[in-house]
Amino acid sequence: MLIEEIVEIKEFRGIKELAEPLSLKKFNVLIGKNNSGKSALLEALFLFPHPDRTYQLLPKSWSIKNFIGNRRSGLKSLVYKYEGRTSLKFKAKIEKGIDEWTITISSKGNSKVFQNNQKVESSLKFKESLYFPYDTQFIKGLDEFLDENEEALIKGSIHTKVAKMISAHLDERFTEIVLKKDGWYLRREDASYIHIDDVGEGVKKAARIMMVAELLKPKLILWDDFDTSLHPSMIKMLLKWLAQGDWQVVIATHSIDVLYYLADLNEELDNFDAQLILLRKDQGDILHHKELNMDELEDLLEGNVDPRMLVDVLKI
Repeated sequence: MLIEEIVEIKEFRGIKELAEPLSLKKFNVLIGKNNSGKSALLEALFLFPHPDRTYQLLPKSWSIKNFIGNRRSGLKSLVYKYEGRTSLKFKAKIEKGIDEWTITISSKGNSKVFQNNQKVESSLKFKESLYFPYDTQFIKGLDEFLDENEEALIKGSIHTKVAKMISAHLDERFTEIVLKKDGWYLRREDASYIHIDDVGEGVKKAARIMMVAELLKPKLILWDDFDTSLHPSMIKMLLKWLAQGDWQVVIATHSIDVLYYLADLNEELDNFDAQLILLRKDQGDILHHKELNMDELEDLLEGNVDPRMLVDVLKI
């Protein structure tokens, strides 16, 4: 699955309309001021291809639209100013060829999905997409899913792979992540253990998300406020891990470290299909954007431009 283009966003969350279609690459980094539409854009992508599908990381009774709606004021909050109908259009490849998808959701929560103008009656079976919101309780809640899949994690050696990747950027070394009666523990080289909730916020966040993604192998990863609680060395490791995975990535950030490491990855990796997407929402709640390739990003960073000022400098 690959989302090639966000064709349209109308009346969604705090966005009245997307000013023009937004093309996506394999690796995409969203940046903009507070309330510039970053989170709403990630949520719109997560609703694709069907808002009524369930999400493995949530209770089975929860649909995607219920999860996103309940993060604010219910299903009506999915619609701009809580009244009317949301319309989302995408160009995407799920199996063969590029199809146009349209999703509509009313303020009462009723949703419809069309693939090439043909109504899709039920939720589709497709490779899971993963969405990680800026929510410490949600991240901690991933433990329930990990508990249920302990044997699969061990069989795939994911518990050792993730521990080694993380500890390479810490002062102490861990050999594996193991489940005990009271939760997940990191095992040190001296065979002592530390509970995952007793390590730093960045470590527990990275460990949980990496284990989930390595197990599910999604085709799309969406991550809001990616850099929160992460040390720069952990940011660099996670960016490289995301860039080398067989998935499409869209993350949102405020961190200049992310931008510098993104430029470094462009030098380090062959055929790094990445872009920076600058977002700005005007007084009429129209969402504007500008896409920067890696060469353009490097030029800006060499000029010591503060990432929080990029939108103003480029006047999008």
